[in-house]
Amino acid sequence: MEKRKLYDHFLEVQGHSIHYLSNTYENAVDTESTRPLLVFLHGFPENAHAWEGLIDHLPKRFDVVAPDLPGYYKSEPLSSIEDYSVPMLLTRIAAFVELVGRKRQVVLVGHDWGGAIAWPLAAFHSQLFSKLIIMNAAHPSTFTSLLKTSRTQRLKSQYIHQLIADDAHETLVQSDFSLLRNMLGDALFSSDKRYADTLLSGWKNSDTLRAMLNYYKNMPQAIPSTDADDNELAALRVPNIRIVIPTLVLWGKNDDAFDVSILDGLPNYVEELTFHQHNEATHWIHREQAQWAAGHINKFVV
Repeated sequence: MEKRKLYDHFLEVQGHSIHYLSNTYENAVDTESTRPLLVFLHGFPENAHAWEGLIDHLPKRFDVVAPDLPGYYKSEPLSSIEDYSVPMLLTRIAAFVELVGRKRQVVLVGHDWGGAIAWPLAAFHSQLFSKLIIMNAAHPSTFTSLLKTSRTQRLKSQYIHQLIADDAHETLVQSDFSLLRNMLGDALFSSDKRYADTLLSGWKNSDTLRAMLNYYKNMPQAIPSTDADDNELAALRVPNIRIVIPTLVLWGKNDDAFDVSILDGLPNYVEELTFHQHNEATHWIHREQAQWAAGHINKFVV
């Protein structure tokens, strides 16, 4: 497998710089190209480099753009905590896609938090996208529904309370980011030192780490306690996020963050759904099973 050359670019969007990787040397995507353009949104606590292994397995006929989400790694932190609310992020990332896409139809790819953004982005800005690809990222509607009905899902989501705590930043730093390391697994830090170094560089930047945590602090739905009472659960409002563009969901079955039944309600919200599950992969399917994922992406995008 030949490693694909990716170039660093920076683009100002709504007054803040966003860093992104692209297969093109120029700072603008070719507007005349008929090649598919894939925009990749990474999750927590990763950065744009998380996609490199998967991109290496994709055909060279694909153009790729992978930003650091606003505030992550080399992307500039935003001005206020409110800027990390989902509606504000959707507006900013839609503007980014318009700038890099240059009127080309884009295939949107998201994992984890990138997927949590990609779902409503595709719903409310569907004119920007031809297709949607999701990897181990819960649909906002099925996630909230499951929080109301599944004690297992509530239990799996309790880690979020550690990330929204007032002392979350200090706790992560003082523990040498043990929670983040445990999420990603020890193997990453020994098997891919170059990528691990980019992660640690971002985490050790206080402004960046606070920005990353702000995504959780601005979650649209509060995470109820594991044994929440009826009143607490009744307060959860299930959003109506409907996807009208063709959608591919790739899922690692052994995901510690989600009850597998979170997938059951997807056909209620996605008009044209293709689904593939990998029985050995975990939440980090985009890295663990990059070749498998790239194969399904190639078939879906064609």
